[in-house]
Amino acid sequence: MAAGLGVARCGGGGHAAVGVGPRALAAARPAMGTPRRRGPGVTAPGGPLPRALSVELRLQRPGLDIRAQFRVAPGRVCALVGRSGSGKTALLKAAAGLEPALGGRVALGPDPLYDSAAGLNLPAHARRLSWLDADTHLFPHLSVQGNLLYGHRVGGGDRGPRMEAVARWLELETLLTRHVTALSAAQRLRVALGRALLAHPHALLLDDPLGRVPVEAHPALLELLAQVPTRFRLPMVLVTPRMTEVIHLADEVVVLHEGRMASAGPTPHILSDVSLSSFLEGDQAGSVFEGVVKRHDVTWLLSEVDVAGQRVTVPATLHPVGSRVRLKVRARDIVLHRQAPVDTSVSNHLRGRVVQVMLAGEHGTYGAVAIELDHAVDANGQLTGPAVSLWALLTRKSIQQMGWAPGQPCLIGFKAMAVSVSPWH
Repeated sequence: MAAGLGVARCGGGGHAAVGVGPRALAAARPAMGTPRRRGPGVTAPGGPLPRALSVELRLQRPGLDIRAQFRVAPGRVCALVGRSGSGKTALLKAAAGLEPALGGRVALGPDPLYDSAAGLNLPAHARRLSWLDADTHLFPHLSVQGNLLYGHRVGGGDRGPRMEAVARWLELETLLTRHVTALSAAQRLRVALGRALLAHPHALLLDDPLGRVPVEAHPALLELLAQVPTRFRLPMVLVTPRMTEVIHLADEVVVLHEGRMASAGPTPHILSDVSLSSFLEGDQAGSVFEGVVKRHDVTWLLSEVDVAGQRVTVPATLHPVGSRVRLKVRARDIVLHRQAPVDTSVSNHLRGRVVQVMLAGEHGTYGAVAIELDHAVDANGQLTGPAVSLWALLTRKSIQQMGWAPGQPCLIGFKAMAVSVSPWH
């Protein structure tokens, strides 16, 4: 048996489209609330009730003392992010039982898998936490069907999802007789994902699964991964260096810095926190906010997204009207106005209010201005959704000459082409 297989090592779209044509865009306009198509029989059958995965661990690695904790509910995704060497993969491997921990606890619901205080340490194969990474760890001497059948047997056969349904959902039906050595990287990942799910795990742990897959294949694979938590009622933990994947998949984010938790919380809140930018994307950092597709402009190949009661124009997207999406705008692409400009190529001007101004030193070049969007209210004067915050990276000269200060109203400007769009389910 391959190392860890059976439980811990069972394996290993839709961005803004500039070139979308009018016919394709028109087809993306069904009535609001159109349900997503689901393949029959793909969801996991009855069995033990889904349970949350709780991790609280202390690890020691060369030059790094790691202490972190997080909890992931069934049907949710938690992403571990941070600079290279911050302890993300080590933490994930310790939770899976693939590497030792100094102490702590790993549990599924009330049931411990590892508890240093109680002297309990289940081996990896007994934890039923499927592991998926870029290497896929497929059996090279077996066909696609042989690899899937192995996961099916490990998962107890009929107790897990039906192999035929999983193969159909992953579009592997025409590849079943092919040896895995003849597959592309994207196809190997689909096989590894199928085998991991057929093992009927209690949680899925992903360590940079798209790391060896060509970028052009990422959207379709991300769409499949986004469906896993709810289809199979699993908690899922993701480690990836690419924030696009975090935006697409994660409900919550844990930021690790030199082995310790720098922050944790809902994805839009954490990825829009200016104080964490140096741990995440550096000068590519910005703001992430959620909205609903409201309209497609077939003439100009643009789409409109409702965010907190205001409309954001984005490049044409094929997400149907009524779809939930996440938008990302880099802080360096945002400009602030006191009044609406009369002659500009900027499509978006949102109303908001300055909540914080941070300068990079008394004589620094730049500063960050945090803004909260004005929000629609209902008939009772209550906000119709959560507050939406974003921030702008401006020169110190601009901030001081315009006198930006907390409490001041402003217009937040950015081009439609500065917005990236990801589906959000």
